[in-house]
Amino acid sequence: MIRTFISMLIALAVIVGLSTYEIFYVQNTFSDFHSILQSLHQKTEDNKVTYEDGKAVTAYWEDKKHTLHVWLPHTSLQEIDYQLNEAVGYLYIGDYKNAIPKLEILMTISTTIPESYTIGVGNIF
Repeated sequence: MIRTFISMLIALAVIVGLSTYEIFYVQNTFSDFHSILQSLHQKTEDNKVTYEDGKAVTAYWEDKKHTLHVWLPHTSLQEIDYQLNEAVGYLYIGDYKNAIPKLEILMTISTTIPESYTIGVGNIF
């Protein structure tokens, strides 16, 4: 009986530890991504953005996306891929006016996804 109780405590500790790590990792990753998107948005508004800036953001996202697949559903990541690729496509053709709304969508997504993975009353009930 004591072994069962200890095993349950160990399992609980592992679950709590992994959940805590997941929350902090997702929040930190999306916080960094949001900052990068804000910078790209500002450069786009100032008409100082280049296609390479967009490709750099895409490269950052591709690097982080592989690890986020462990923690997040594919549909969340797919929406970011779609919006980011469309925004970078607009940057490629120099259509900054249409790239700005896509970047704003990405900034909103980068704040709402981590909020949905935090521990809180709204996410539990």
